[in-house]
Amino acid sequence: MALLQIRVDNALACQAREVARGMGLDLSSAVGLFLRQMVAENGLPFRPSCDPFYSQSNIEALKRSLAQFEAGNVVSHSLEELERRQRF
Repeated sequence: MALLQIRVDNALACQAREVARGMGLDLSSAVGLFLRQMVAENGLPFRPSCDPFYSQSNIEALKRSLAQFEAGNVVSHSLEELERRQRF
């Protein structure tokens, strides 16, 4: 059996340990499952992706909104007004 040593942030290790514990596993078993799945799929057992919040189009929209806000071009509505508009 091989000994695998990795360095991770302490907070990440604690959070991962708690998630594994919630599934009835220790962290070593969870990492072993990850590695077995990686081998079975001949790749990562999940699809890495970026948070869509940080997409280029969203960043540009946020910049435009901020510029409008800073220029004083603001329209405000209460939540009730917005919900009422959605019903029509």
